[in-house]
Amino acid sequence: MSLNKRELLLALAALGAGAMLPAAAQQAGAPDLSAGRAIGDAYRAANAGEDWGAIRAELAPSGLDAAAIARLRSLAAADFSAGRVFVHEGWRLSRTEGRLFALLAAA
Repeated sequence: MSLNKRELLLALAALGAGAMLPAAAQQAGAPDLSAGRAIGDAYRAANAGEDWGAIRAELAPSGLDAAAIARLRSLAAADFSAGRVFVHEGWRLSRTEGRLFALLAAA
């Protein structure tokens, strides 16, 4: 299973992380994903030992649909409750959000 850029952006937007991207990255067409990729690159650098193929399969095992978005929201909420956060330039992200940005950076 492979998530494409559109699916990753949809997941990030559904989690509310889209608000962290510049307005240009939220518009249709050819978005500027540099801010999202910078967050993803930072997350990857801080978590170099992660198995990104396994994470991709874990986050959206059946693809990205309404059920997957709801599950991702639950995972992000659980991350915050458990203190599993990633801080990048003052932004506090759940581990799930950080992983989605990391997948975006690799896409």
